[in-house]
Amino acid sequence: MNGSQFGPKSRLMVYAPPSTVGGSALALHYANVIIVVEKLLRYPYLVGEEARDDLYHMLPTSLRLSLRTNLKSYVKNLAIYDAPLAHDWKETLDGILRWLAPLAHNMIRWQSERNFEQQQIVARTHVLLLQTLYFADRKKTEAAICQLLVGLNYICRYEHQQNALLDCASSFDFEDCMEWQMQCRASFVD
Repeated sequence: MNGSQFGPKSRLMVYAPPSTVGGSALALHYANVIIVVEKLLRYPYLVGEEARDDLYHMLPTSLRLSLRTNLKSYVKNLAIYDAPLAHDWKETLDGILRWLAPLAHNMIRWQSERNFEQQQIVARTHVLLLQTLYFADRKKTEAAICQLLVGLNYICRYEHQQNALLDCASSFDFEDCMEWQMQCRASFVD
């Protein structure tokens, strides 16, 4: 087999059905979304409204609709964000990213290897198209990304809640802080 069979104009790329990420022309886009989520999970306490909005606007319509549905059904039953559940989400997301992130990074590498300008600068790593998101099932990939986003939402809200409680504890006396916390719980229940 020669290397041209996996080049940018290879027949292999033509055989990606529309039900795949590559066949629907979303492979590079989803790779970027996954990498952004991976970075945001490293520092969830720094994720603000602007970062969340930017990430949301990166999503195609089908993924936005799926995310809205999943968030509504998940957040509806939450009164307050707790540490054990945040820890569980972190473990779940780490597990997903353990297999999904390498595919996303390989997708970026594969694309950059084929970029004519980069060919002169970047040493070829010879990532195969089969080692990327290209042939991944679109629905399953979107479900995994959606789960990443729901988990990221929970972890970020938990971190913001903890920061608010710390701010509250440092600026009020303990009784005022407890009263504020009870008001927060009451507003989540409504």
